[in-house]
Amino acid sequence: MTDEAGLRRLALDVLGPLGDALAREALEHGALVVEPAEVSWEGTAGHVRGVRATLRLEAGLCARVLASPATVDALVAAVAIAVASPGRALADLSFSPGDVPRRERTPYR
Repeated sequence: MTDEAGLRRLALDVLGPLGDALAREALEHGALVVEPAEVSWEGTAGHVRGVRATLRLEAGLCARVLASPATVDALVAAVAIAVASPGRALADLSFSPGDVPRRERTPYR
C-alpha cells in the first residue's frame, strides 16, 4: 500500500496543473488517511476490496470544499485513481474538519 504522502502526490498529479485549484489546495494542505473499508465486490477483473479515504482539512478550507460540488467531484476522481490498484478501489471519500498536523501543511512543490 502506498503511504499517505505518495497517495497525495499521485492525486495531485491526476489533478494536473490545470485542475481544480481548490481541490489542489485541499490536497496540498490536508491530511489524507486511507483505511480498509468493510466492503468488497466482484468486478470485471475479479474480486475488489474497497478502501475508505478521509481528507482532513482545516475548518475553513473544509467548508469551502464542501460548498463546491465540482471540487468534491475532482477530489473523488483524483483520490480514486490514486488508490486504485489490482483488486483495490475507492469505496468512499469523506471530508473531516479539524486540525491538520503541522507536517501536512507544507505545499506539494
